[in-house]
Amino acid sequence: MIRGGRFARTGLVLPILLIALNTVYLSAALNIESQFSSGAGIGPRTVPILVSLCMYVALVVVVYGELRDDSASEPRGAVIRPALVVLATAGYIFLFRPLGYWIDTALYVAVLFGVFQFEIRRPHFFAVYVILVAVAFYGLFAGVFGVRLPPLPGGLG
Repeated sequence: MIRGGRFARTGLVLPILLIALNTVYLSAALNIESQFSSGAGIGPRTVPILVSLCMYVALVVVVYGELRDDSASEPRGAVIRPALVVLATAGYIFLFRPLGYWIDTALYVAVLFGVFQFEIRRPHFFAVYVILVAVAFYGLFAGVFGVRLPPLPGGLG
């Protein structure tokens, strides 16, 4: 354990660092300007802002859980899962346009399910859940919010 007691554990330091980075990301997202007027308030900064707000909620839950945890020891590799989630998210953002929504989102959801070991012992359920999540988010953003997503590799289709 890192010296400094309860507030210096890596299980708490990493989420606080990610909150700071998320604040920078949200600040940048709030400065995104649309080239076209959107009467519904949905524009190019909607998805980044929603992602940032979801990240805040998740990180607050992690911090709260760490503060409630009275155990003095940290499990080996306590930083690995959060680091994998951050790397997967960076990869998702970087590969979104080249791979298109469907491939990139399916890979991202599959990686997250793998990191958290969700249905990895039942591959047929794993695949169904990956597809359902990708379809649900496509329906939400493309159908409800009217956001154009690049469904195929290389651009908007």
